[in-house]
Amino acid sequence: MSAPSPLQSVRQWAGTHGSALQGLSAPLLVVAILALMVLPIPAWLLDTFFTLNIAVALMVMMVAAYMIRP
Repeated sequence: MSAPSPLQSVRQWAGTHGSALQGLSAPLLVVAILALMVLPIPAWLLDTFFTLNIAVALMVMMVAAYMIRP
């Protein structure tokens, strides 16, 4: 028999600790945002985030422009 893959182990752990994982998602997001503000980020990653930001903004503007009713 082979050992379970890491992905299977994570899925099994998430299945038994799903509520804890959902409760930690917001604090982990805040820590990740603070880390991105403090730690040096490579230029290519900044360019990627900037491009993604513009794409999401354009998508929101297009959805707002084509809405029939609010």
